[in-house]
Amino acid sequence: MLELRETVQKLDNVVQKQSARICDLETTVTIQSNHIQDLMTDKKTDIEYRRKLERRLKVIENNFVGKFFDPKDYVAKSSNISPQENVDKQENTDYKSGIDGLVKEIVNPKLNAIFRKERFVLSQDNIASDGLVAFYSYMSHPEINPSAHLTLIYDVSVTNVGNGYNHVTGIFTAPTSGVYVFIWVTRVYFGEHPTQLMINNAVYGVTFLRARDGGDGSVSGTVVASVTKGDSVFVRVHSSYAGDGYIHSNEHGWPSFSGWLLR
Repeated sequence: MLELRETVQKLDNVVQKQSARICDLETTVTIQSNHIQDLMTDKKTDIEYRRKLERRLKVIENNFVGKFFDPKDYVAKSSNISPQENVDKQENTDYKSGIDGLVKEIVNPKLNAIFRKERFVLSQDNIASDGLVAFYSYMSHPEINPSAHLTLIYDVSVTNVGNGYNHVTGIFTAPTSGVYVFIWVTRVYFGEHPTQLMINNAVYGVTFLRARDGGDGSVSGTVVASVTKGDSVFVRVHSSYAGDGYIHSNEHGWPSFSGWLLR
């Protein structure tokens, strides 16, 4: 009888060890599942960001073609972009959707390609004869979870007296020295974002807005600064904290960037 009890005790110890082992394995499986889910989320974010970069690159190429080459030398070429990738619902002035998710792309059969170094050519300085310099542009589509340091691009240029603002890069290059006024408006939906107004590498202004629980709001910032000819002025997502959620834009409200020469 004593031997039987010892045997039962040993078996009970084995069962307890196995139970502990099973519990450890279940914990490991849970951790691995969470890690896999995080990797899948990161992959989805990377894919969305890559598609956004591809769309922007196409806009830059088409803008370059329209400005610096004779349109007669170009023919329309279609490239396959799935409707799922074409997330911008609004019509883009640089290229238009065709049938079955095809996007019309301007291509020069003689050059066969646009050289990368030519994609970022800026307009020549062209100060108005009366000395006026002023610009106003707005963002036509939302930025979803933008990363820190990202330069915000206000792609629709409404006013550009002096041709200082580039709607492809989002950068205003001062065509003349003087005192300027700059104003930027940021609309946030379901999140929070800080933004910075930069003159070259220096921070001149910062704004922050939190709009949680389905909230939607706008914040504006104003900077008055002495700027030297050739200086670059732009708005970026904060360098140390990107925030989260949307920098939103639709027919009910546009983020915008504007400025003018005071004297």
